Amino acid sequence: MLAASAVVYADEHLQDWIPDVLTIPEDAEVVTDRAIGSTVRMFSIATGADVDALFAEWEESLSGNGYPVTQGADDLLDHSIEFSGPGIANAKIIVAPTTEDGRSVIEFDATLD
Repeated sequence: MLAASAVVYADEHLQDWIPDVLTIPEDAEVVTDRAIGSTVRMFSIATGADVDALFAEWEESLSGNGYPVTQGADDLLDHSIEFSGPGIANAKIIVAPTTEDGRSVIEFDATLD
């Protein structure tokens, strides 16, 4: 069996459901890109960006542009944003553990309307 991997920069390939109000870091590389059925989407990127600043910016951008953000008790302890909005029944953005090279992996999961 042959295994292959490719680095795809996020600005070249973003899933179309990701709100335009989210500024994706320039160094972001797509790690995972999956569609399950017609409504479930999973997407992740690796970046060296400051995750605290990025998540604060994203939360403000989402809530100020028609994407209600909900905070659960767990969201206060870890880096995560839960939101909904046009075409999105619910979505969550989380930070996975940092990779060996010091980059953070940010995971996007959504159920579309």
